[in-house]
Amino acid sequence: MSSPNIPRGKYCEALSKILVSSLVPGTKHAALKCTSDADFIVHCSTNYFIPGGAPTAWKGYSINVKSTGSGFGSASPTFTVGGVPNDEITISALPGTACFITLQTRCRAKARIELV
Repeated sequence: MSSPNIPRGKYCEALSKILVSSLVPGTKHAALKCTSDADFIVHCSTNYFIPGGAPTAWKGYSINVKSTGSGFGSASPTFTVGGVPNDEITISALPGTACFITLQTRCRAKARIELV
């Protein structure tokens, strides 16, 4: 977003930089690490709920989210978690789970989503 009173390139909208990734483990669990040098938000949506409801046999589909020092699991089809500058948010998924991940941060921040 630009403003007529602020020179182009001087204004940086919060959460205007968006990185996108996917995580689809094959036969072993897989994990992604998300980080930024500015405040950031990570949003993840999964295939947990499929047409017709949850899988008839629980196959261990799960997501685990760890933010510096703590971790928790989610049986929810989506979740959002925030991080402070230089925090690391790790998302782990078991085989059979497909995840779509976005990381939002400041436009000039150094951010990355990488395999662990």
